Amino acid sequence: MKHLRNVAAGTDRSMWIELDGWQAKLRFSACHFIPDHPKCGRLHGHTYAMSATIVGAQIHDFVVDFEDLKKDVAEICEALDHKILLASQDADVRIQTTRAGDISVTVGKCGKRYCFPREDVVMLPINSASAEDLCCFLLDELCNKLDLSTITEVSVRLDEGLGQGAGSVRYFPSERSDSGLS
Repeated sequence: MKHLRNVAAGTDRSMWIELDGWQAKLRFSACHFIPDHPKCGRLHGHTYAMSATIVGAQIHDFVVDFEDLKKDVAEICEALDHKILLASQDADVRIQTTRAGDISVTVGKCGKRYCFPREDVVMLPINSASAEDLCCFLLDELCNKLDLSTITEVSVRLDEGLGQGAGSVRYFPSERSDSGLS
């Protein structure tokens, strides 16, 4: 966590807020696969939980209003809930649209083939449907929703279940803000 100088308050301190995806019910259920992996190469699903930490200047009452952050994270989760997650940039997956508008997928060396209804699929601009790449995608989505002017760090953790997950963090220089931080 970066150290902030809160000149307005006359103190050196870092402020952050956190949302725990499990406790705040910021979850989604979805299926995916990792091409040619011995176990994860099979189409399978998880109940994911998305947690977030925001570090920045406390302007007026908040770093970020919890209700606004919960709404943003819930919108991201809702878009993925009960969907098939496909990594559109995965070199080991060939994705095509059929004449009927369905999504046809041919997988890597094993040659598995799937055909999914278009409305059940979310094409993600990532290289893999791994927890790590999904987490980076979620971080990008969250950063696109936030006013980053007083934020110095955004972290996202994506759990695939209790006890296992991936995390990603993005740092923003404090010089960007007009909040008096140095």
